[in-house]
Amino acid sequence: MNSENKGILLMKEYLEKASGAGSIGELEALDEQYRAKLAEFDEEGFGQLQQAFFDYAHSMMQQLEDKRSSGKAAELSGAARSEYLKVQQLLDINQLTYHFQPIVRADNGQIFAYEALMRADGVEGITPFHILKYAELSGRLSEVEEYTFLNVLNFMKEKSKSLHGKPVFINSIANVRTSPEKESEIELLLEDHADIVVVEITEISEFDDSKLAKIKEKYDSLGIPIAIDDFGTGYSNISNLLRYTPNFVKIDRMLITDIENNTNKKHFVREIIDFCHENGLKSLAEGVETAEELRTVILLGVDLIQGYYTARPSAEILPEIPYERRQEILECRQELEDGRRLKIYSAEKYERVSLERLGKEGYSCIHIGFRYHDGNVTIVGSDNYDSGIHIQCSDGFNGMLILENAHLSNIVGRPCIDIGAESCVTMRLVGSSKLTNGGIRVDESSAFITEGAGDLDIQLGDSDYYGIGNDLSSAHGRLEFGHDGTISVSAKSLTGVCIGSGRGGEISIGRGRYKLSTAGASSIGVGAFDGSSNIEILGCDLSIDLCGAFNVGIGTVSGNANIHIIYSSVNISLNSQMALGVGTITGGAADIRIENINIHQDIHAFELTAYGSLRGDSDIRMDSSNVVISADGTNALAFGSQNGRTSLNIYDISLTVDISTTLGIITTAENISNNGGRTKLTINGSEYDDIRACRPDDTDKGE
Repeated sequence: MNSENKGILLMKEYLEKASGAGSIGELEALDEQYRAKLAEFDEEGFGQLQQAFFDYAHSMMQQLEDKRSSGKAAELSGAARSEYLKVQQLLDINQLTYHFQPIVRADNGQIFAYEALMRADGVEGITPFHILKYAELSGRLSEVEEYTFLNVLNFMKEKSKSLHGKPVFINSIANVRTSPEKESEIELLLEDHADIVVVEITEISEFDDSKLAKIKEKYDSLGIPIAIDDFGTGYSNISNLLRYTPNFVKIDRMLITDIENNTNKKHFVREIIDFCHENGLKSLAEGVETAEELRTVILLGVDLIQGYYTARPSAEILPEIPYERRQEILECRQELEDGRRLKIYSAEKYERVSLERLGKEGYSCIHIGFRYHDGNVTIVGSDNYDSGIHIQCSDGFNGMLILENAHLSNIVGRPCIDIGAESCVTMRLVGSSKLTNGGIRVDESSAFITEGAGDLDIQLGDSDYYGIGNDLSSAHGRLEFGHDGTISVSAKSLTGVCIGSGRGGEISIGRGRYKLSTAGASSIGVGAFDGSSNIEILGCDLSIDLCGAFNVGIGTVSGNANIHIIYSSVNISLNSQMALGVGTITGGAADIRIENINIHQDIHAFELTAYGSLRGDSDIRMDSSNVVISADGTNALAFGSQNGRTSLNIYDISLTVDISTTLGIITTAENISNNGGRTKLTINGSEYDDIRACRPDDTDKGE
């Protein structure tokens, strides 16, 4: 018997067995079996004949399913029949719509993604349950699958800006077969949105390994992550999870409901979360509907949260969840990390709050701006009483915070005063106040202003730190200092900034006195680490004393520095391996303006410059000031760098420089203007009276 006859016999055998199949699912399993057997027959035209047999079998099965559905529909009566007919009409014209529910990060309350949830808007009495029920009854689940992908993906295409690049979870009925034409159309759309789509499938225990492998292969080839829905019920177990190897595991709401009162649920959910973390998967608690459920799943370590309590589904894309919910999430996360539960006191508008009273009642946080956005709140302390309390100012609060002999503290590394987004907070200092372990965080979208004649002492703990500004991975809002008292910032830790942040922002220091002191690996007095700084210092008394591997007095480590100092007294003392008095260290340009000030720098480092950019271009102008530089180091300069362009303009300056350096010069500047004033320069013990004689190849011109 030739191979062609063998193939035809196999196809006849397939048809005989297909006629006895009880469902489309059974027929598809039979397809897989016979496709494998027929794969060896590759004669010309045989593939088309083979496909014709499969299509015929499926056509017969569909007709059978239609008859069954008609029979089942005929058995319906009353309300059920009305529901059935509504669903058929809805599917006939693709009337399915979708609402989007935020999926929220458990560490900060920000929206991580959205789930597209099927709806039948405008069709009274029809829920997603009815759609799936009657679509299955009528053999039309494949249409639901097709409509879902096409409708949601086209919506994403049209409304891409409103999603802000966040993923959308699309539910898939993974065990239904779609038409080849629609499948191709869906795959093209999936390819276009592969970076912001997650396909969500319900764990189906009856999937055999070969079918599961095909589903995974399909989405892997498109670069699309998979989420397993409703995990933790039915046949769910860890071995099944290993079969799926998803990117996200959605913990079924039945396990989340009332979880705070059920020890067994807690243990099971914690095991799921721990397994996810150990295997690089994201865990998601769905169906969170109460504050205690939210707190419990966060304390168990879940990564993502979804439920009515954080945000309900909406036809419109929500840009963020309510502020109060974000605050709850942050507080629960802080409890997880710190090991203590916050007891929060909501201060009323214009209230005088006694720290001693709240401390005795066990409060750990004062919330300002809850349900109001202006006015003032006074925080009153007493001598030597550490309240153990910190302050949280709400987003959008535009008012005044008055500290009157207040001693605030927090867990090391957390701010004592946290100013939310889109705010403008004026802090009035009365008496002597103190912050311990943390400083004042100012969101980059906000402004912070000081006033009053009181003093503030900020003592930072043993971690990366900031005194007033923001953390080392963030930018800070506008900082405006206008008080008459003294602000002191001291830290003995690895890395930090006294006034400023990691990525910079605007700083205006006017009036008052400042004492900034650090000892650690690296630190900045006023400015930024990885961002550009715009700094204005006007009419103040500023003292900076820094010790570490590398330090910047006023300016930035990496970025441009735009610095203007006028009518002030400034003392900078640096002891480092690499140091910069006023300007920027690496990569950026320095634009420095000094007018009518008394400034003294004492710097000891292997590599240093007192003014300018240590590795870039410098534009320095000094007017009517007393400038003293005392420095020593192997590669030490008073102005500019060795490899950047330096412009130095001096007008009516009393300039005193005493420098020890192997370079034998105080600047590499070729463009120097020195008009008026007095100059006394000492380089390695030799004296000069003209700064232009202290450049390369000119050091022999001294007297």
